[in-house]
Amino acid sequence: MMINIESATEELHRAFRFLNKGFFSNNLPEPAITIQTGGKRSTMGWCSPEPIWLDAEGKIKMYEINIAAEFLNIDFFETMDTMLHEMVHLYNKIHGIQDVSRGGQYHNKKFRDECLRRGFYYESNEPDKKVGWSYAKISEETKAKIDKFDIDRNVFIIARNTFGNIVKDSPDSSDSEASGEEESEGRGKRKSHIRKYECQSCGISVRASKKVNIRCADCDEIMVCEDDEE
Repeated sequence: MMINIESATEELHRAFRFLNKGFFSNNLPEPAITIQTGGKRSTMGWCSPEPIWLDAEGKIKMYEINIAAEFLNIDFFETMDTMLHEMVHLYNKIHGIQDVSRGGQYHNKKFRDECLRRGFYYESNEPDKKVGWSYAKISEETKAKIDKFDIDRNVFIIARNTFGNIVKDSPDSSDSEASGEEESEGRGKRKSHIRKYECQSCGISVRASKKVNIRCADCDEIMVCEDDEE
């Protein structure tokens, strides 16, 4: 099978339909699903605050869910985690529930409560100071349910190299880790470690699933690993 962005986008739509049926009883409207760069937003995904895809007459209105192109080839369940996270936002939007503040960065208790109803859990009982209850994680039970969905995870093996973070010969990562080949065989055993890297000059940050060398293109400085998120 030829791997391209079209096949990845089609599979993300299939994933949405499975997740919609499995966790929302098919109550969510299907959005336009895109694969775009996160850029300076340094996020793994987002859901548009309003329907931004329209036909000429305004009869067709669709929200947009985007999966950041830089993170398309990370652990499959991380991608499904991101999709389900944005679907919680979509659910809240169509029901008039304000679940974020501070320009869409801080996730409040309404977001937390809906996440807990949709197969997520939290490792901490306290919200993050900057992003609130954003760091929900899908449970092992949720992963087992997703594992039964007919989703071709083999299409998620390429990503946009925006930050120069493709390291083929990193001393602490094997070829299988770099290419994502281990994901389909070690799903329930392998933990994903998301690390935050930040430019000390301009403050832009990105996240990566393994230790990498990233240079800020604007400041021409090596970005520093600020913390590890499991």
